Parts: sequence; C-alpha cells; structure tokens
Amino acid sequence: MKPIAKNVALALSFFICLSFFPIINTAVTNPLLTETCQKVKNKDLCTSSLGAEHATQDAKDVAALALIAINVASNHGVNASVYIKKQLLDGKILEPTTEQNFEDCSENFDDAMQELDDALAVTLSRDFKQVKIELESAIDDADTCISVLNQKAGRDKELYEKTNHFRQLVSNAYDIANILAPK
Repeated sequence: MKPIAKNVALALSFFICLSFFPIINTAVTNPLLTETCQKVKNKDLCTSSLGAEHATQDAKDVAALALIAINVASNHGVNASVYIKKQLLDGKILEPTTEQNFEDCSENFDDAMQELDDALAVTLSRDFKQVKIELESAIDDADTCISVLNQKAGRDKELYEKTNHFRQLVSNAYDIANILAPK
C-alpha cells in the first residue's frame, strides 16, 4: 500500500473512532436529569438539551439543573436575537409587514433575555418563586412574538421555529423551577 493511502486509511480510522466517542460519552446520564425531565412538559427536549450540557453530569440537585436549563434557554435566545438583528441589518429590503414582525420580536427577545439574566441571578440566591416569575415573563415575551408572527402577513418560518424552540426551552426551565417552588 502506498504511504499516502496508509495515511488516509489511518486518518479515516481515527475519525471514525472519534465519531463514536460522543455516543459513548453521552451514554452515561445523570439519574437526576432523567428523573427531573420526566416532570416537565417537553420531556424529550429537556433530556436532549440538558443532556448535551457537560455540566449536567456534575449536577447534584434540581437547583443546578434549573440553572443549566435557564442558561440553555438563554443561549438559544441569543441565537434567535442574532438572527433577528442580522435580518434587520442585512441590507435586504424586507416587506414592511415582515420588517415590523422582526422589530416587534426583537423587542420581545430583548425583554426575554433580560428576564433570563434576572432569573439566573435569582436562581443563585435560591428564590425560586421569583425565578418562576422571571421565566413566566420570558415565556410571555416568546408567546407575544409567536402571536405577532401568527397574526400578520410576512411570517418568517425560521424566526417562528427559533421562537417556538426558545419558548419550549424556557418552559422547561419554568417546569424545573416549579419543582423547587411548587405553586
């Protein structure tokens, strides 16, 4: 076999082995995660989104999972906000209704991101009733954006999907906070 072919075969074998490493690594799930995600509405999303976070493996209590869930929702909110701002600043001429939808949702996401920041801070102080209030407000902001997209012409499918996914992640964080501070 030629030396180049050996190197390619060796490299290919190495990458195939590495591609199975994440599967092996994620096979071990924190039992607390499994138990907690069974108590939320979006069980599969909870398990997949929190299970993808390395910090979940070290979570010792539900409060730690709540913090991780809020952080995951916040990261997705940032991604949606970046998408919105990029569409508004991209230089493309948007239809007036579509542009208004993006502007309205941009304001909603700005508010939601502030509420998630507040929820993170309050989680650290372990005031879970206040965490729920902040998360409810973030859910309301996502719902308002979804409502705007459903009512007006110029609905952007990608923005709708990002907002809906964000709403589900925040809802999961709320459900976890509700475990810590039931009604």
